[in-house]
Order: sequence, then C-alpha cells, then structure tokens
Amino acid sequence: MNTDIRNELNKIYKLTGVKLSIENEDEVDIAELKKISAAYREKYSNSNLLLHILGGVYSYKEQADAIKSLGIKPGTKMRLYLIYAPAGLDENTVKIITSLYPGKSSEYLCMTDSTHICFLYPGEDNISHPLIDVIETEGMTGAYIAYSDIFTDISLLTKEYKELNTALNINRIFYSDKKITGPGDLGAGELIYNIPKAVCEKFLKNNIGEEIDDESIQLVNTFIRHNLSIAETSRYMHMHRNTLVYRIEQIEKKYGIDIKTFEGANIFNIAILITNFLKVKNNE
Repeated sequence: MNTDIRNELNKIYKLTGVKLSIENEDEVDIAELKKISAAYREKYSNSNLLLHILGGVYSYKEQADAIKSLGIKPGTKMRLYLIYAPAGLDENTVKIITSLYPGKSSEYLCMTDSTHICFLYPGEDNISHPLIDVIETEGMTGAYIAYSDIFTDISLLTKEYKELNTALNINRIFYSDKKITGPGDLGAGELIYNIPKAVCEKFLKNNIGEEIDDESIQLVNTFIRHNLSIAETSRYMHMHRNTLVYRIEQIEKKYGIDIKTFEGANIFNIAILITNFLKVKNNE
C-alpha cells in the first residue's frame, strides 16, 4: 500500500478506533484523505473534547469516552480557569497562554465563545495572576478570571464550568473592580444574585426609598472600604474633612440612613449591591 495512504489510515485508526481498508488505491485522492484525517484530528483534539464536555453536549457514554480520551490520570489534582475579556479574544490569546505553559497542560485549553477562554490546568498552583498579567500585557486587552477549587474528579468539569460562568457574572455586576475571582470571593453579591428581583426592589423601597445615584455609591463605597473613618476617607479622596462630612450628611438626609454607624453602613452597602444588580436586570 502507498505509504502516504497507510499513514493517513493509521492516523484515522488511532483517533477513532476504526480500521479502514482500501480496495483500489488508484481511486483514492490522497489530498481528500488528508482532509478527512485532519478533520478527525480536530474533532478528537483535547481542545475540542474539552469544549464539548464543558458545554454538556455529550450523552453520558459519549462524555465518559471523551473524558477518557483527554488522557488525564485518575487522581490528578487540577483547577479550572475561565478567562473573560469584554473586548474579545482570539487565537492569539490562546498562543500567548500556550507559550506561558507549553507542553501537555496547554492542550486542555479552548475558546468557549468570542470573549471567553477556558483552561483546565493539571496542578495545584493558583496561576490566576500570571495568566491575567500575560493576557493584559502581551494580549493588550483587559481581562477577568474566575478559578475553581482544586478537584480530582474530572467528571465535575461541566459543573465547575457552570459555577465559574456564574461567578464571572456576579463579579461583573457587584465587584467590577476585581480582576480575579476565586471560591468564597463573591460575598453578599452571590446571595443577592439569587434573590428575586421583586424582593430586591421591595428592600430598596423599604430601606432607601429609591435606587442610589452613582456619586453616592462611589463615596459610600470608599467610606466603607476605609472602615467608616472620616480621616482615612478624606485623605484617600483628597477631600477636605469638612467637605466630606457635609457630603455624607447630604447622603444621609437624602436616603434616611446614618452611614456613620455599622448598622447603617451595612444596610447602605446591601442597597448599593442591589442597585447595581437591578441596573443589570432592567437592561436585560
């Protein structure tokens, strides 16, 4: 048999387990056979297998076969990373990550859509910071990352992926200044995200009276972040102490809450999170 034909048939057999035979070599178009071989190589690549596992498109048996085909040894410790870039991602970003983590680990990486890349990293290390650094510096695009806890059961991939998608959504709504989101980082935002819209609107009406304006949100967030300290907040905002006190008094008068107390600041902080949540919900 022609060597080229034999090689392509062997490739197809290794990928699919199907052994093909050729009766008349003269009728075989080697270029077409190579295209078939390449198509199967793409279909059974780790990247494509991972993409379909994450999307939950396989039947139970197909998923079990796909997981086996990934070639990850049982008991291997791993983390799942979901990278999101609002401006969009492309194959260049994949190449950047691959260059940072060459070898076998870079095979478990796929683009799930034009703004998301998922990376299954075999290892215990948290690589969120180097990942986002290289994407933003070499890829020249702003990015956000959500990462999972360490797990060893690869059948949990679909579940972990869904949870990371939810984590990025919650981060986008409530903590947009945070680039990296890990397990346990979602705070009250995770709770509010799962509360019905009507309940959130009722909370605002009963405690604040209305959605909070952006200027008040910025000031109160800074005040809370500095532990309700007038001195620390005025220093951070480069604002005279008396001006800050006046602005805080105006906010308290407008919304009817004393944000200089722990209880008042806590209620106002929840109201800010709900306001951000409702803005997104009302625009959907």
